[in-house]
Amino acid sequence: MKTRGNSMKLTFILVTMTAILLTLFPVSPFISTAEAASIVVDGDSSDWAGIPAISTNSGTARVLKASHDDVNLYLLVEGSGLSTTMGSFWLNTDGNASTGYQAYGWGTTGIEWLLENQSLYRYSGVGSSWNWDWSSTLSSSQYVRTSSTIEAAIPLSTLGLTVGSTVNIGYLDNNSNVNRLPAQNQSLPVYTINERSPGGNMIEFYPPELNDPLNNPFKGWAPSAKSTSYPQDHRLVYVGVTWKELEPTKGSYDFDAIEAANHFSYWQSRGVKVVLRFILDSPTGVPHRDIPDWLYNDMVSLGQSPGTAYQDATGGMGAGNNTGFSPNYSSDYLIARHKLAIEAIAAHYNTPDSPIAFVQIGSLGHWAEFHTWPYVGPNGESNYTGAFPPNSISNQYIQHYIDAFAAQEDHTQLLIRRSVELAKNNNKGLILGMYNDVFGDQPSFDSEWGWYTGTQNGYWDDIGQQQPNHANFWDTRVSGGEFYGGAYGMNAALTTGSGFNETLRQTELSKPSWLGPNAPASLSLGNPLQGNMNILKKRMGYHFVVNKAAYPQANNGSTLDVSIHVENKGVQHFPFNWPVEIQLRSGGTIVARQSTSADLRTWRTGMHTVSGSISTSTLPSGTYELAIAILDPSTNRPGVDFANTDRLADGAYKLGTWTK
Repeated sequence: MKTRGNSMKLTFILVTMTAILLTLFPVSPFISTAEAASIVVDGDSSDWAGIPAISTNSGTARVLKASHDDVNLYLLVEGSGLSTTMGSFWLNTDGNASTGYQAYGWGTTGIEWLLENQSLYRYSGVGSSWNWDWSSTLSSSQYVRTSSTIEAAIPLSTLGLTVGSTVNIGYLDNNSNVNRLPAQNQSLPVYTINERSPGGNMIEFYPPELNDPLNNPFKGWAPSAKSTSYPQDHRLVYVGVTWKELEPTKGSYDFDAIEAANHFSYWQSRGVKVVLRFILDSPTGVPHRDIPDWLYNDMVSLGQSPGTAYQDATGGMGAGNNTGFSPNYSSDYLIARHKLAIEAIAAHYNTPDSPIAFVQIGSLGHWAEFHTWPYVGPNGESNYTGAFPPNSISNQYIQHYIDAFAAQEDHTQLLIRRSVELAKNNNKGLILGMYNDVFGDQPSFDSEWGWYTGTQNGYWDDIGQQQPNHANFWDTRVSGGEFYGGAYGMNAALTTGSGFNETLRQTELSKPSWLGPNAPASLSLGNPLQGNMNILKKRMGYHFVVNKAAYPQANNGSTLDVSIHVENKGVQHFPFNWPVEIQLRSGGTIVARQSTSADLRTWRTGMHTVSGSISTSTLPSGTYELAIAILDPSTNRPGVDFANTDRLADGAYKLGTWTK
């Protein structure tokens, strides 16, 4: 038996050696840890430290976590001002979202179990009927609730969960539409019941975060495609095409000239996509028409008024942008030819690697901005710069886009400036994104007549028609726009103080992914606005950060189970369904890979979990690199950067090493 003195000496030596080793060999992002949970349900969440959130949200319910041991599934909700009288966990335990109760407010859920306060119920209905069978009441050692913490322990055997099972989890605070985890309209996060043997250690890898804006596709700045000399990184360009440019000769569409003038080949070689707008009336400082001459002459020959030539004397259109020609949008001939032109554009660019990422439904009004303002001249003239058409006419133009592009959503998506009924209810079941051409200007944003107010509440338009809302369109489609007021407005919107504060406020509310063509891509690197530009660019669109990867330290079996936690720190989801892949590599070569079920279109702001099982049965013994990649379907190569270090040469991201 050791004496007390010998024990104290040994302790001192061990502590000293540990301190020396930590100094020489700092803690790495790889952590080997026994996976058996050691959670005590007592209202103290300190024992959850190190366990990543599977969902986050603003409001009262802010963090959702899950863990388990050999007996229980543990659930934690953290927040502020949580209800102490009503809260409910919703669990899909059979892995099938089409079976079970369809809980309101999320995506398809398929709930088998409901924990309402301390009472556990099993669903006995079909789809939407409210039929539940009481199962049990959790004891005080299984359920604790305060206004800031809710903990629960549910027996795995009761839920029918075993090793390899998955469970989708949601929490609803006091039956609120807003205070829930995950947020409204998101999919329930999935948690996997992994093997937890006492001696079975797991690798937990916490990749360092890269605190920089990323030059990723479908977000950021979208300057004019006419120039190829922009100091700032960007992955989008804006192309405004007039009808006269597109179809100079009747029935002949000059895509070669348009692509040459806008440097399509150059942009494609650099992975830059196009935001396209089709324009029938673009005011300048000289008399001109933006519809083709043959179209004008045909309308005259048919006895139809071709439109209105205007020269604004009110000054409302801005110096140098006051002269042009407003077509007669009610002409049935013009409508018929417009349909053919839109169909030609859609057909020409309907390829998996299409250069066009977004099409702004334009066509109508000055600059295709859905207005012919100013409507009243200096002497009281009506329709002073042309007549804007009523819904019965304008809807026909919008429908041309919907019909032509509805089947192309995997590579090209439609956006519209004004909230109209067709934006959410149309014959193709298509939901349109939206764009704000005066982003950053407060009155134009959420005053009574503002763009944001109209999208959320509906509005009376400029010609006295009541238009519906298109509230929260950003939950399923992209939001875009451009800075207001030319260079002056853009600089004001990016200047620290009230201008930039307003820009950030509008970013949080309307969730834009990109801004252009009035955007700061032409400003020099390191300019005085660079810091604010970087802040805005990071927050716009999506910004994916890998927080944690967990997998067995060693495995001689046939599969490698991997769980990866990714946080989206942007305001918007990724617009297209690009595959997320987990890979094993040896010497830089991919030797095993598994496409996951992750859908980036549902990865809104907050935490998301990627799970996968890579087949390893044919791999020889050895040590391999584990990696994650978001693949561009047109190249089958990594196409999106994570905000982490350890980026591999081809664009995938290392998540650690694994030994078979």
